Amino acid sequence: MKALKRLPLLIMLAITIAASAQIKIPETKVSFSFPNGGWKYLETNKINNNTVVYLYSYSKENVVDNGDTVIPFMRIYVRKNFQGSVFDLAYQRFTTQPFESLGEYPFLDGLGYQGIYADDGDNKEYQFRMVYIKDRTTAIEIRLETSRGTYDKFDKEFMSILNTVKK
Repeated sequence: MKALKRLPLLIMLAITIAASAQIKIPETKVSFSFPNGGWKYLETNKINNNTVVYLYSYSKENVVDNGDTVIPFMRIYVRKNFQGSVFDLAYQRFTTQPFESLGEYPFLDGLGYQGIYADDGDNKEYQFRMVYIKDRTTAIEIRLETSRGTYDKFDKEFMSILNTVKK
């Protein structure tokens, strides 16, 4: 009977530990965590032999912006055998996914941005935090994004995740 009374406490403890556990980005020394929990792994997309994208989504609660459901997400873009700098990767990524910069800041040995863009497909604006780092010859972009209308609710969450990134 005592064991059954302790079960909810043990489950909550396990969830707390799992939420704060470091998640290693495969084939790199880079790791991060979700200190507040509420995120889940979605999928891995292999773009080519050198490029892989990992996707996570926020699942703690439904997020609504002007009556539409929004799914905040984290995208980790990993490019092996990258000979350029983080600035080179940032420029290359910008040419394929342009955005308006709201600010640039140093991040570890790399670079961070806060930005917005409009999606012509759904006529909505999105806001994000994005960082670029390198681990030897592997370049990494970590992007946390949500709709512009819900961004203020998530900025602290995004920063808490980025503050856990370790090389």
